[in-house]
Amino acid sequence: MLNNPPAPEPDDGPGNGPDHDPDHELAALIDTGGFWRLAPEWVPRTGYAEPTPALLRDVEAGLRRRLAGE
Repeated sequence: MLNNPPAPEPDDGPGNGPDHDPDHELAALIDTGGFWRLAPEWVPRTGYAEPTPALLRDVEAGLRRRLAGE
C-alpha cells in the first residue's frame, strides 16, 4: 500500500471555525498525497491491487479539476 500521511480528522485544528474553507482543505490534502484517506472508514483498506502511478495522477488531476469547478 501507499505510505501517505493520514487525513486530518474533521475536528482537528482551525478547520471548524467561521473561516473554514473546504476547498482549501481538500487542496492541502491533495498536496500532501493524503487523498486516499477520503474514503469512509468502513471501506476495506486491504485486498486491492496496488494503484499504478498513472491512476494516482488521474485521481489527483480529477480532484484538482473538481476544485477548479470544471
